[in-house]
Amino acid sequence: MAAVTKKINVSCQLTEAWEVLSAFGEISAWATNVSHSCLLSHQKEGIGATRRIQTGSSSVTEHISKWENSKYLAYEIRGLPPILKKITNTWVLEPSEVGVQLSLTVEIIPIRRPATPIAGIASLVFGRINSGMLKDLKNFLEMTQPLKKLERQISLLHLKVDEMESRHE
Repeated sequence: MAAVTKKINVSCQLTEAWEVLSAFGEISAWATNVSHSCLLSHQKEGIGATRRIQTGSSSVTEHISKWENSKYLAYEIRGLPPILKKITNTWVLEPSEVGVQLSLTVEIIPIRRPATPIAGIASLVFGRINSGMLKDLKNFLEMTQPLKKLERQISLLHLKVDEMESRHE
């Protein structure tokens, strides 16, 4: 088995990070390498939830295999070359000095022992991809989400001002 773990600290609350990660079908909202995502199961969260993701012209399915609210989720990636028996990504959320530490570990099990070097190379490639996903999620949580909240608040204020002005006419 080959495994690579990447970590990043994010200035947000653990619940905010979990809210984004646990919206399993919505990964394309924040991961720049995912051009499209959708749920394939009626189940939206927890063990058994399944999504399809598309990156460019390639697509895979991801099946949640482990889930503990606000702590971790793991999913098996299926649809890659059969030389790789099992590929699992595991997200772990832990409180940190700045907010939350996110870690993302890819574990790859080759189909047979001779494929072990290929699994090692694949884990390095996935590690690079996962590093980008961590940075994307950090950007989304620290920049994009607060900006969207502010835009909603401004819209509500505009509505209230319009309402008050219409009362005085």
